[in-house]
Amino acid sequence: MSRSRPPAPLPDDLPDAVRVLLTELRELRTASGHDLRSLERRTHASRSSWSRWLGGETFVPRTAVTALAQLCGGDRHRLEALWDVADQAREAAAASGTPDVAPTAAPPGELTTPPAPTAPTAPTRETTPPHGETAVPDDEPAAPGSATPTPTTGGSPESSGSLPPVPRRRGPKMVLIGAVAGCVLVSGAAGVLLGTTLRTNAQETPHGPARASASPARATHATVHAIYRHEVVARAQNWHPHAPGRVPYDQAASYQGYRADGSGYASMALGLPAPGPNSAALLASYCDRIPPARLGPGDLVVNATGGPDAREVMIFERWTGPSRTAYWAYQQRRGYGTDHLVRGAGLTRDGRHVACHPRNLRDDPVG
Repeated sequence: MSRSRPPAPLPDDLPDAVRVLLTELRELRTASGHDLRSLERRTHASRSSWSRWLGGETFVPRTAVTALAQLCGGDRHRLEALWDVADQAREAAAASGTPDVAPTAAPPGELTTPPAPTAPTAPTRETTPPHGETAVPDDEPAAPGSATPTPTTGGSPESSGSLPPVPRRRGPKMVLIGAVAGCVLVSGAAGVLLGTTLRTNAQETPHGPARASASPARATHATVHAIYRHEVVARAQNWHPHAPGRVPYDQAASYQGYRADGSGYASMALGLPAPGPNSAALLASYCDRIPPARLGPGDLVVNATGGPDAREVMIFERWTGPSRTAYWAYQQRRGYGTDHLVRGAGLTRDGRHVACHPRNLRDDPVG
């Protein structure tokens, strides 16, 4: 990856959420004019690390995403939110036994196991990166002949010159207390995670567009019900597309409990929890990617990359002809509102628009 040549394509087996995150990071780096050498100088992570992170070989750390956003003038909060969604998708793929992205290696100098207690060492002087630069943990080994940093929290018996301490044997009582404490911590963490992911459907407001009262929260698939293709099209027509009574486009407003933007409109049509996930979460958590030729009524074409003026969601209705070069779609369109129009986006692999099948969508019953 350099200024003189375009970046290599991302691996095909990446989860969609990871692909969305990396596509946005790569576009942000290219637009800012920083090459890998510049990133190495300004973020204290090596070129090979950035190459693997942006190439999809290893999963990019959250600190690297934050550093790149600050360095290149990107939306830090949006990129961190995309990282959270991508990290969840990566963990889900790993839990299913088919990890798509290798986990990031621990940076040198970080301990993965508690160190053995030894005699206290002399305090060392802390160093901070120069002003204007951001420190990012680097997963590259030290160059041959370079000094290796020594952790100040402990040391090995070989380095201290003393024999390793004899571990004190724990009795059954201590083991029992430790087991109970571990169960309490795990249960508490699971409760917090479950509490932050549950969402209930908002009540419909028949009085037209209204300001959204709260930001959308993450939803679980347990609250999503199956829906037929013809039902999705019928629900999409409830917002009066291409008519005087259409719903105006507004990311900060809501209608019938859903955000009045593209992803909120698609979430309403699919019966997803209100106020609806954003385009990145819609693509990563509620849909599966399909070839464009398999698009059917109720499927989606999603662009979850770029800035607020570039992201969009289309609800596929039907092809315009046997050649399948364009299609009719329902869309909550910027500057207009709910529309029924002919589109061609997503029919070519441009790295942005993705044809996908909602997981709760079912084919219409025959007959």
